[in-house]
Amino acid sequence: LAGVRANVGVKSGRYMFEVKILEAMNPADDPAARQRTPMPRNQVRIGFSTPGSSLFLGDDANSICFETEGALTHDKKKTPTKARFGVDCAVAVLLNLDKASPNANTVSLFVNGERACEPQALPEALLGKTLCPALTFKNTTLHYNFGPTPLAPLPFTCRMVVDAATKDARSEEPRL
Repeated sequence: LAGVRANVGVKSGRYMFEVKILEAMNPADDPAARQRTPMPRNQVRIGFSTPGSSLFLGDDANSICFETEGALTHDKKKTPTKARFGVDCAVAVLLNLDKASPNANTVSLFVNGERACEPQALPEALLGKTLCPALTFKNTTLHYNFGPTPLAPLPFTCRMVVDAATKDARSEEPRL
C-alpha cells in the first residue's frame, strides 16, 4: 500500500476532491507473484484524515474513507455502502462541515457525478478537527483533482478543495 495526504485541510464549509482511476494492475498475471500478492490485489481508499495521522486510511480513528470494494472505513471498522468503483471512474468525496446544512458533519461519495450512497456521518473522533484530503492505494495509477473544475460535475454546485475560503482551510507544514 502507498498513501498520500494534502498539506491543506478543511475545518469548516463544504468541499470536494476527485480521483480518476486510470489503471488497475493485476500482479496475479505473473505466475510467480500469484501466491505472494494478498487480496485484494488492487485497491483505492479515498477520504480525509487529520494532519500527521497514518497514511493508511481507515486503519485508525484519525481518518475515514470509501474503498473500491464498497465500504466506508473508519478505525478498522467497515460499513457496507454498496458504492463500488473502479477503472475509468471519476470518484469524488464531498466533506460537509457546513453547520447550516441538513447534511452537516458528513462525507458523501459520488462516482462519475452520480451519488453513490447516502451521506455518511463523520465519527465523533473527527468532529471539530482539520481534515485533509487523502488517498491510500495499491497497484493502481491515479489522477487526483483538487480543482478548480470537477472531472465529473455533481448534480449541484460544490466548491473544490483548491477553492477553499481562507477561513475554512488550514495549511499544515509537511513533515519529513
